[in-house]
Amino acid sequence: MNAKKPVKLDDLVAEIEMKIDDTFTFINMTTGEVITLTSEEYSAAEDEQPLEKFPIWQRENIEKAIRIIEDEDGVYVDFTLKHDFNEYEIIENFIGTLEDGDIREVLYEATQGRGAFRRFKDGIIEHGIDKQWYRYKESKIKELVIAWCKEQDIEIQA
Repeated sequence: MNAKKPVKLDDLVAEIEMKIDDTFTFINMTTGEVITLTSEEYSAAEDEQPLEKFPIWQRENIEKAIRIIEDEDGVYVDFTLKHDFNEYEIIENFIGTLEDGDIREVLYEATQGRGAFRRFKDGIIEHGIDKQWYRYKESKIKELVIAWCKEQDIEIQA
């Protein structure tokens, strides 16, 4: 394998924040590129479907998927952290950091049952702590990404 290039921390954080279902994300270790493929593109590569069946804009990703599937040199790493990310845990931890006990209680109750994410987001806006939440969330995602990359021996670029 060629020399490893660092991957941009912001690219990996953005992948987690987008939370798009039915996608696969890989890191090209020789270029540092973060590659996101739809399940359709990945399946087309697995099933060796003719590229002509797909629109031109999708063919490049299918070709990337083919290279990923055929990769025997360990050039591509599956960004599995994207699937293991648990926003609810981060929300609970954030609520625990709040100094105002009344707001803590309101937000804790808001996160119970169906519609918890919507109620939480409404609550942080209502109490004027939405910016605080987004800073906290981003810092926690960065911590998770950095720890995951360290475990995978992936160099990151801030």
